[in-house]
Amino acid sequence: MDQPPLSLALFWIAVCCYLVALLGFILYLPFRRRIFADIGLAAVMLGWPFHLASIITRGIEAGHWPLGNMYEYSTGISFVIVTTFLVLAIREKVRLAGIPSMVLAIALMGVGYMLYVPPGQLVPALHSYWLTIHVTSMATSSGILSFAFVFGMFYLVRQWADERVLAVAQSGGSSPPRGGQTVAFATGGGSVSATAGGPPTGFAAAAVRALPPAKVLDGLSYRFVMLGFPIWSFGVICGAIWGEHAWGRYWGWDPKETFAFITWVIFAIYLHARVTYGWREKRAAYITAIGFASVMVTLYAVNLWIAGLHSYAMA
Repeated sequence: MDQPPLSLALFWIAVCCYLVALLGFILYLPFRRRIFADIGLAAVMLGWPFHLASIITRGIEAGHWPLGNMYEYSTGISFVIVTTFLVLAIREKVRLAGIPSMVLAIALMGVGYMLYVPPGQLVPALHSYWLTIHVTSMATSSGILSFAFVFGMFYLVRQWADERVLAVAQSGGSSPPRGGQTVAFATGGGSVSATAGGPPTGFAAAAVRALPPAKVLDGLSYRFVMLGFPIWSFGVICGAIWGEHAWGRYWGWDPKETFAFITWVIFAIYLHARVTYGWREKRAAYITAIGFASVMVTLYAVNLWIAGLHSYAMA
């Protein structure tokens, strides 16, 4: 029996670490014991170097930049997601994204393994320095834009929880959170404190205790769009230039090109509507959800189910 490549062994070590991290972050929610969150963060920090080593050794084994097929691409995006989460958790003290970050990373790595191919040479169309520039940009922006979606969904949960707690309080039921535990959430502009305590109102009260204020979450979602959108735009432009070199035209409305453009339009609408018409909070969160769905369609559905010039990425 052939020995599995070193890159694949390192890949599975990283996956196991992320599974432990996910368990730690989940256990923190009901027990509110810091030790569980610390274990989760430590497991992510332990898995990160194995994840990086897996990508590096895959590139050495294959003899090319390790973003040449769906397995490598999925692993690369998951690495961006994990790295972004670590920056948030260590620098900004925002650990609440641990669960969705690990779910996304593990899911992408699982999909990548299902599409696994042994290390091998690239198809002729990918023998270009534009592979490093274009595909790296698209993978990086995909991982970053995922956090715009995550914080957008957190915003919707916190907004619903605030409304629910207030409605219960006004109806003579449980009081809204007050006079209890204070949790500090660090953001780019400083720290914001959310006070929790009082009689519980089920999931709504738990959401109020666990999540930063809704406006903070909306602001975080916006910042990730502001970071990811220019990188996505750069990647699309680089792809057009590469297309001219490889196929003799900058743009041909290939399915991959079309959906990459659709994704660009969605996030452009988000920014334009937010700046020009003041679309924030709920409407902005809904647009990030549509944008994230479009990113996933661009990454997977187009390659797997729609024939086009980019179909080689499956192999």
